Amino acid sequence: MRSLFITLGLVMGFTSMAFANQESREIKIGTESAYAPFEYKNEKGELVGFDIDVGNAICEKLNAKCIWVEQPFESLLPGLQARKFDIVHASLTHNAAREKVINFSESVYAIPTQLLAKKGSGLEPTVESLKGKRVGALQGSAQEAYAKQVWGKKGVKIVSYTEQDQTFIDLGAGRIDAAILEKPNGYAGLLSKPEGQDYEYVGEPLVHPLLANKIGLGFRKQDKQLKAEVDEAILALRKEGVIAQLAEKYFQKDELDLLD
Repeated sequence: MRSLFITLGLVMGFTSMAFANQESREIKIGTESAYAPFEYKNEKGELVGFDIDVGNAICEKLNAKCIWVEQPFESLLPGLQARKFDIVHASLTHNAAREKVINFSESVYAIPTQLLAKKGSGLEPTVESLKGKRVGALQGSAQEAYAKQVWGKKGVKIVSYTEQDQTFIDLGAGRIDAAILEKPNGYAGLLSKPEGQDYEYVGEPLVHPLLANKIGLGFRKQDKQLKAEVDEAILALRKEGVIAQLAEKYFQKDELDLLD
């Protein structure tokens, strides 16, 4: 009988240790904090946003705790390779250039890229219209890469910013003529505010391989097991309607494609 109690005690002890280890698992996720509505600071200084909510839901599926590590956007991929965190989740466009250095998760959503300018400016997202103009873009973004390669070589001045909010400030001050960015970001950062009433998206959404509009989480090439776990969690959250429910907090209907 004593040996039975000892055996049961050992089993219960190992089980408790297993659950404790599972519950104490931490996943470090690199993100930025100035890209509303995806990742930004609220009035209390807390990191919030759609990507943050989705990331926390993924961690919950994996019985893990998200540890969010804030970096400027252009430092995220170098930080991932330097093992400062395990994943990048910051409205990261899945394109061929990035795929050479990292692996992407299942796409979580897709978003259009558009040109934002003052109402009545007459500007269009073309080289002919923008030649001689100054166009702002987030440093390290797919939009910056596109603008430099397609427009910058043909007489358009591309101005890069480490934070998207600074783009809106300079647009309002007339230091740039337009900004190229993801549609929801322009709405959350400027168009939904009183100071944005004189601005609008001009022309149609841009289509180009550099602007492949599907968004996923980024992983180091060797971290295949973690990627597989996250992929499974994303598919489950989509099937359960969790991602769609989280999106309702942040977006208008035409801003986001949830890839259902």
